[in-house]
Amino acid sequence: MASSKKVFEFKDDLNGSGKVLFSWSQDCSYIAVCGQSKVVYVLDKRGRKLKETVLKSKNKVIGLEWDKDQEFLAILQENSTCFLLWNVFQNSIEQQDLEEKSKGSFIKWSKTHPVLVIGTEKGILYFYNKKTQKKIPTMGKHSKKITTGDWNDEGLLITGSEEKVLTVSSHNSDSKGESITVQHEPSNLQWARQKTDDRDSSQRTITAILSNKSILMYDLNTKKQPLELVYEPKYGKIVDYQLFGDGYIVTGFTEGYVAHVSTHLCELRDEIQSKRIFQSSLDALCTNDIIYKLAVAGENQIHIYNLGTWEEVKSQRIELPKAAGNVTKMQWANNGQLLVVATANGHLYGYLTSIPFLTSTYGSIVSVLSSFTEVSIVDTSRINQIQNVSSINLETEPGFLSLGLYHLAAGINNNVWYYLWLDQKRNGIIKGGEMIQKRDYLGSVKDIRLNEFWAAVLTDGKCILHTIQPNNNVKDQKFPQMDTEKGISGIGLTNDFLIMLDSSGKIRYYHLEDQTFVVEYKPADCQLVKIYPNFSGTRVVCFDSKGSAYLFEPAQEQFYPLEHFPQRAEKVLWDQKDPNLFAVLQNDTLITFIINKNNINGTLIQPVKELLAIEDLKNPGPPVQTILDRGVKPLTLSNGLLKCFTPSGSINGQNLTSHSYISSYKGIDDTDQGHYRFFLQNLQLHKYNNCLVAAQFLHNAVLYKELGRKALEFVDLDVALKAYQLGGSLSMVMTIQSFQHINEKNIIYGNIAMILGQYDLAQELFLKSSQPILALEMRSDIQDYLTALNLAKSIAPQEEPFICRRLAFQIENQGNNQEARKLYERAVLNKDDRPSDRTKIDNHNQLCFAGISRTSIKLGEIPRGVTIAKELVDNNIVIEIAVVCENMKQHLEAAELYQKSGMLEKAASLYIESKDFKKAAPLISMIKSPNLLKQYAKAKESEGAYNEAEQTYEWAESWEDVVRLNLEKLDNLKKAIAVLRTKCDTSTVCLMVANVCEKQGNYGELVEFLIKAGKKEEAFQKAQQYNAMDAYSDRMTDFTLEERLRIAQYYENQGIWVKAAKHFEQAKNPTKSLKLYLKAGDQYIDDMIDLVSRNKQQESLQQTLLDYLLEGEKPKDPIYLLKLYDRLGNITSLVKIAITIASDEHDQGNYKIAHERLFETYQKVKEHNVAIPFDLEQKLMIIHSYILARKYLAYKEEDKEIELAAWLLNRVCKNISQFPTHAVNILTSAVIAAMKSKNRPLAYKWSVELVRPEYRSHINEKYKTRIENIARKPLKEEPIENKTECPFCKEYVGEFQLVCESCQNVIPFCIASGTHVIADQLCFCPSCRFPANINYFIKYAESEEGRCPMCSVQINLNEVKVENPEQAASILKQLRATKQSTEQKKK
Repeated sequence: MASSKKVFEFKDDLNGSGKVLFSWSQDCSYIAVCGQSKVVYVLDKRGRKLKETVLKSKNKVIGLEWDKDQEFLAILQENSTCFLLWNVFQNSIEQQDLEEKSKGSFIKWSKTHPVLVIGTEKGILYFYNKKTQKKIPTMGKHSKKITTGDWNDEGLLITGSEEKVLTVSSHNSDSKGESITVQHEPSNLQWARQKTDDRDSSQRTITAILSNKSILMYDLNTKKQPLELVYEPKYGKIVDYQLFGDGYIVTGFTEGYVAHVSTHLCELRDEIQSKRIFQSSLDALCTNDIIYKLAVAGENQIHIYNLGTWEEVKSQRIELPKAAGNVTKMQWANNGQLLVVATANGHLYGYLTSIPFLTSTYGSIVSVLSSFTEVSIVDTSRINQIQNVSSINLETEPGFLSLGLYHLAAGINNNVWYYLWLDQKRNGIIKGGEMIQKRDYLGSVKDIRLNEFWAAVLTDGKCILHTIQPNNNVKDQKFPQMDTEKGISGIGLTNDFLIMLDSSGKIRYYHLEDQTFVVEYKPADCQLVKIYPNFSGTRVVCFDSKGSAYLFEPAQEQFYPLEHFPQRAEKVLWDQKDPNLFAVLQNDTLITFIINKNNINGTLIQPVKELLAIEDLKNPGPPVQTILDRGVKPLTLSNGLLKCFTPSGSINGQNLTSHSYISSYKGIDDTDQGHYRFFLQNLQLHKYNNCLVAAQFLHNAVLYKELGRKALEFVDLDVALKAYQLGGSLSMVMTIQSFQHINEKNIIYGNIAMILGQYDLAQELFLKSSQPILALEMRSDIQDYLTALNLAKSIAPQEEPFICRRLAFQIENQGNNQEARKLYERAVLNKDDRPSDRTKIDNHNQLCFAGISRTSIKLGEIPRGVTIAKELVDNNIVIEIAVVCENMKQHLEAAELYQKSGMLEKAASLYIESKDFKKAAPLISMIKSPNLLKQYAKAKESEGAYNEAEQTYEWAESWEDVVRLNLEKLDNLKKAIAVLRTKCDTSTVCLMVANVCEKQGNYGELVEFLIKAGKKEEAFQKAQQYNAMDAYSDRMTDFTLEERLRIAQYYENQGIWVKAAKHFEQAKNPTKSLKLYLKAGDQYIDDMIDLVSRNKQQESLQQTLLDYLLEGEKPKDPIYLLKLYDRLGNITSLVKIAITIASDEHDQGNYKIAHERLFETYQKVKEHNVAIPFDLEQKLMIIHSYILARKYLAYKEEDKEIELAAWLLNRVCKNISQFPTHAVNILTSAVIAAMKSKNRPLAYKWSVELVRPEYRSHINEKYKTRIENIARKPLKEEPIENKTECPFCKEYVGEFQLVCESCQNVIPFCIASGTHVIADQLCFCPSCRFPANINYFIKYAESEEGRCPMCSVQINLNEVKVENPEQAASILKQLRATKQSTEQKKK
């Protein structure tokens, strides 16, 4: 419900100013009210004043109590010695005086008996019985004023008084047990159902407030010491408490708090929930179990809370006027619909907080009482939508509803109003409904059912059947029709039948059209008390008096007991679209049941059980339960979708747990887990086509197998066939196809039973069919020959010998040979008896004679058995008999039979085993068994035929024996060693050969074979003894450190330094190893470098080797230092040494060698992924520039090459100090090249340098005069370079400038021209990856046979590609950045 609706309000003008008392009648039909005005009046639930009386006494009313029958209202006034009984509806008041002028202080009617208890200020209890009108005074239970008390459902009374004593009494005043003493004065005594593990539902626990500080709990069953619940001091004093739910207490406090605790002894000390609702004060609270809500009053507000979630239902918050004062009492009607509130200032309010809980259904149409006198009719057929169809306004609030296809019946007690809500002719909705008749029945209406035309009304054991529309031509029919018939206790109505259950438990079907009973059925062993027919009446779920349930099918009058049915079932819901599904309600829980009539064992009715994994199919979990929220009422069920009426007044959809995933299945878009859940749920619901859909997404052989088996069990052959096809079970597919198109049910069911292993059932079904021979065939197929033989006598005598033979074979295998032989002999047939089956009989007799042979041999009659066997023509049968002979240790006979059957190898083995080598000899060449060949070879060896024995050993691949013969008998060591190395190197063979090698002086092989035999220590000793350590060290594959050390020490002692050094290193002693290498001399420097590089973590080794290379009378070739630093990864030293070596070559004029050394070093630095040092890069660039210049000077007629040479020499001359040997020649060449390229400023610049004193005398006389003339003529102009774009910033830079003045980037030089690289011509050598401008690079390479100007490697010019100009800058920056970052890391 959206909000709380005020239904009525009475103020102080009626009640007077002051506290108002009110009391609900036990059925919550009436409310008695009295205020300070002393006017007592009675209201109905709509707030209409029904009765009123004014009290004569002006004393304050302290008690208003209704009796259980809503007949008398007991009134008690303060300081009064009497009490009043007001017969409300007869409007009479009777005064009852108390004896001894006792003043009443407490009054309470029993909930179960017509007894009123009055407590007095003197502690006397009066028990007044309204039927006998007698008062029984009871003294001694209390001595002081009785202030509080309560009755329980068992008729027990608990009372409390000011002397802190509690007593328990029965309804006839007897005391029950001893009085209970408590520490403080009790108030608000209540009986409670304590929460226990066994869910005891009896009210046997007493609760009360003690001194507004704690709550008492006392269990009458255990009678242990009373418990007290004490709360936190911050909560304040206790205002009130309420019991609710399954043993819970909610308590309100003066500081605005509420606290929620469980009464279970294990949970008692812990609060489940606490909340501060009001900041100043809390006035009152109350709860209701039906709607499961809590109302809390304070600060002129009433807050409504959901007890399940402890969240406030804010839409239902109630605001009270300030003039009303504090709330003194609140109480809900039992059904939670109406909340009545009384205040301290004489106000009384009634609020509708939930919709009256009346519903009725007809198919998917539901009628709901939406307010006191309004019925809403809604359509629930759509899955996610509820459609309002119509609303009908009633004359008065109904007590029950019944909906039909066109009509609605609403009534109370014996009055029923019939409304037309759907026009039958036009099929149109009638707005507001149309009342068509009102009827009064003789008795109270217990049930009413409608169809299109008829109404069936159940009243006081009678059923009245009449037309809904008034029709004088159709008379009412009453059942039972005769007084001698039993009364009616339950009814159902379909379009064709009136279904009745009489008080004897008989189900009767009355045909409406023919007006006659067509079915009457009464089970013999149970008393039915309730019926729940489905919509068509074809099935009825029945309850008996013991709580058992059954399914009745009237068409065949079949009556099935229902297993695993809830003992306290409340309702049955039939699925409207699935006729094989119904759900049973018990305690807010629904259990789904499934019916399947196609099971091979007969009709199956069972709860749908939980299946979480296919592996649990044979042992599924408990029945699936659908848990409903508290207060939810199930209405309709359609394809597993449940429509429920909620306490809020709405109709919501909820899937049964058994169908929880089916409606949300996404088909191909679902996950594997989703397909799996969909498969399992449909499997339990016997919806095998749906299972097949999901299984095809999962491709799981187990799922296909189980689906096929289940589909077979329930005779869904199409699905079973498809499942086995998809699962790859060809045999099952063929089996099902063999009987799929048979039309006879017993044969189909028999075949299924046989497949499922239910052979007795299969036999029964086959024998009932038109082909009883199938039973015989089945028993034969499963090798149940004893049963088959008995069946054959009556069904197929001609098959008896064949079955007899099979039975004989079975008995033979069980060890009963005597009986088996008799059966074999009995089974032999005469060929002449059946000439048409001669071949079949021949085969049969062969098997019989084979059986006779086998059993005879087993029984010790060997000659007879072997003789019979030799006459048989089937080799396989002869082999079987030979095996029997062999098992009986009759080897010669077995060998003969094996030889006869062609198993020559087996025959030979038995001849050899029997020492009959003469018979074995002809068979040896056909034998492949190593064991047999070895046996034969040993026999030949024992005869001295060693060569023949050796050959046979080789055939048997018994290489140890081959080696042994060659060593011991044939004296052929060479072959023995060859066999050892190629065929067999076992330790035994190795030791044999090693012994002979030692004797013959083959010490290297001696050591080798000892090592192979695992005799390492002995091998070492022999190696030392015979000076064969090389063989030992070469043959050993896995050394320990100790073994390495011993070898090293041996070589050291022998003065073999290099070998000793190698082994010392492997023994983890590189220091010793290096010392020995130093002893060995300079020719092992490379080995020393390798040693140090492998042990680079030991710096002392490096220093030792460096000292050796650098010091001494003759320093070693620097190339060794270069190798060492390269191997150690010491790039700095590597570069220094490389530059030094290159400088030496440079100084000597070996520029090409210097270039090669610098280039190699450059590449090695790159391999180490280390930044190229500037000195190295500069040195390489200058030498490379000089080599290019010399190259281009050779092109005498090429102007461009001469110009390149001039500028390259200009770069070289700027670093002329690096060319001391050829400085004059280089400067002269620079001047000449400049003059040839007509670059006078450049020629002048270097001619001036050249005529300096240190160079002038060395100028070639050929050029001296000319150069001096150039130098004498000063030029002010500077040399002008051509400019090209910087690849980084695109600004123009001199061609030979390698640093951009604009962006300050270092620009790489072109290895073919010496100019800086240009973005749109950038390429790289495929070999050395040095950059170049492609036009220069290609031209240079073509002139030098395709060789790179830097690395001199011959390259494929087709592989040279121009880089993307847009990416050139980033490529160059990346190269430069890598160098710089590496330099930084190094620093």
